[in-house]
Amino acid sequence: MGRFIIKLIAPDATAYYLEWSTISDAPVTYGMSLAEFRDWYCGFYGTEGYRDLEYRLARVAKYGTSSIEAETPEQMIIGNRAGPNETTLTMTEIIAEYCQESTP
Repeated sequence: MGRFIIKLIAPDATAYYLEWSTISDAPVTYGMSLAEFRDWYCGFYGTEGYRDLEYRLARVAKYGTSSIEAETPEQMIIGNRAGPNETTLTMTEIIAEYCQESTP
């Protein structure tokens, strides 16, 4: 288990990219545009990690997550602990909390 890239689509059709931890069952970054996410990823993982990014983003484009098992964002967030006191949030609540209302 580890970290996956997830693409979330807001009601206004804005796409947000974030990194999700299957250890904490919650986002470990705020939602970003694809360009912002690429910059963040390179800064966080460096050149070595950046080499795999395109491969991972190809899976995100196809499934909505970088999971090799082709999990969708909806499947990945089941049982999440992204809310206050590790409560479960809906997809809409995750987008509102981590993509639209908060800033990195």
